Amino acid sequence: MDEKVLRRDSGGGPDREWFQKEKQRIEDEIREGMQEAVSHVHILNQNLEHLNDVGQEVVAISSVWVKFLRQMTTTSDKVG
Repeated sequence: MDEKVLRRDSGGGPDREWFQKEKQRIEDEIREGMQEAVSHVHILNQNLEHLNDVGQEVVAISSVWVKFLRQMTTTSDKVG
């Protein structure tokens, strides 16, 4: 059985052509998948940067509220 495969492959016949076409198809499929993965990683990176920006805005707002609450607490302690 192995001898038949060797004889067909060594002649560069239809089996070799099929193998080359299949190899090219698989390489193209892998290439497309990798391009899609890179694109999705890029989108993920943009979303993470956006979340980081939003988080920094929340930190700024919360620090203003903390200052306000401290002033209100200090003022109510002085009055009371």
